[in-house]
Amino acid sequence: MKSDISSKEDIQVFVNAFYKSMTSDDLVGHIFLDVMHVDWDHHLPKMYDFWEMLLLDGHSYKGAPMQPHLLVNQIVPLTKAHFEHWITLFTNTIDSLFEGPKAEEAKTKAYNIAQTWAYKFDYMNKLDKIR
Repeated sequence: MKSDISSKEDIQVFVNAFYKSMTSDDLVGHIFLDVMHVDWDHHLPKMYDFWEMLLLDGHSYKGAPMQPHLLVNQIVPLTKAHFEHWITLFTNTIDSLFEGPKAEEAKTKAYNIAQTWAYKFDYMNKLDKIR
């Protein structure tokens, strides 16, 4: 039986596994590696803090998560397909490692983020085409 997400260490486990799957993925990996040249030593701790804030009421996260994605979108337009794929990878990662109420909450929050951002980026990209 798998355990539930209950600590920052658990968050580090799933964030590391998730980004490993993302960077080796055909659809989104190149965005991290070739387009944005992500500094993993900087990015991963920020993601640990972000998910700790969402799931465990942590207070270490400082940032504006939409901003870096706006920069990405200027180079590679982010589509609904990107966000659908992101949520699939995220859900698969959580399901492979954890089960329980916090694991379900993580998937729900990720799904809500993906849906909201897919809508916003689709809208922005349509506006850009009109201009």
